[in-house]
Amino acid sequence: MLTARYFDGKTTAARAVELSLEGQEWVLRGDDLELRYPFVQVQISERLGNTPRLLTFSDGGQCEVTDHAVLDQMLHAAGVRRSWVDGMQHSLGWALIASLAIVAVLIASYVYLLPWSASVIAKRVPDAVLQKMGNSTLDTLDKFMLQPSKLDAVRQQALVDAYAKLQPLADSNMSYHIVFRSSPRMGPNAFALPDGTIVMLDELVALTENDDEIVAVLAHERGHIEQRHAMRMVLQSSAVGLMMTWYMGDVSTLLATVPAVILQASYSRDMERESDEYAERTLQLNSLSPCLLATALEKLEAAHLSRNEKLKTTKDDAQDVARDYLSSHPATPERIRQMCPERP
Repeated sequence: MLTARYFDGKTTAARAVELSLEGQEWVLRGDDLELRYPFVQVQISERLGNTPRLLTFSDGGQCEVTDHAVLDQMLHAAGVRRSWVDGMQHSLGWALIASLAIVAVLIASYVYLLPWSASVIAKRVPDAVLQKMGNSTLDTLDKFMLQPSKLDAVRQQALVDAYAKLQPLADSNMSYHIVFRSSPRMGPNAFALPDGTIVMLDELVALTENDDEIVAVLAHERGHIEQRHAMRMVLQSSAVGLMMTWYMGDVSTLLATVPAVILQASYSRDMERESDEYAERTLQLNSLSPCLLATALEKLEAAHLSRNEKLKTTKDDAQDVARDYLSSHPATPERIRQMCPERP
């Protein structure tokens, strides 16, 4: 016999009762109260920690029980065994398995579900939003990171025309726009913004000294645009902020994070391979060697290593320098072998 609180299902008043099992019946006894219910018609909630368990009767009434030990003894005496769910809840082994499963699900969600979701959403972002993001990002970069290009208008137009002469791939459907800037702090670099703007830095033009290599780099950046990699990275890097933006309806919160994401969040290796493949197909379609991009990458890697050595001998804070073009790309030799297998 155990003490419980009885609710008749009609009022909120609770009555103290004594609950017992007599034969195949649950019996409730209290002041001026005696109720009997067939054992098989009473629903008993699973045990969950120290929370009260409920016995729900056929007429809508309920008993709230806090003495789990006595109730378990009564159920055991009646031939009721723990359910597998209850057994798992009180098993250290299953608790560890559940914890590992949760960690595995979180990791899998981050590694697979988040990129997949970002890819799906990025393809559905309206052009007007992409344009707003691109303009906002370029304005911010112009204010803090970039300087006006020192290339004369004739030279800039020549590079734009050189890339425009390339026959685009049949699956190319995103518009692009090339702008020129300078940034001694960033060094040789080129990057694509969510709206299709390709930012080409003077330092990269000076480094290559070969218009075909620059065209190859532009084709690579066009690959980022076609795959909406910048938008995907913004979504992945701002997943929490995106949810808050959706909930609060304030797009400015998300826009404010775009410049930092563009400069600091690195593309995945798969994204870089996709862009390399896009550039390779573009160059082959126009009777140009994919080795042009390989050569440009070699020069960029050499410049990257040289800048790192200089950073070690200066007082500049390395964190104040934006990540360069090769920040997290696949190893350059691997990319060269893929694009230019005939090279040793």
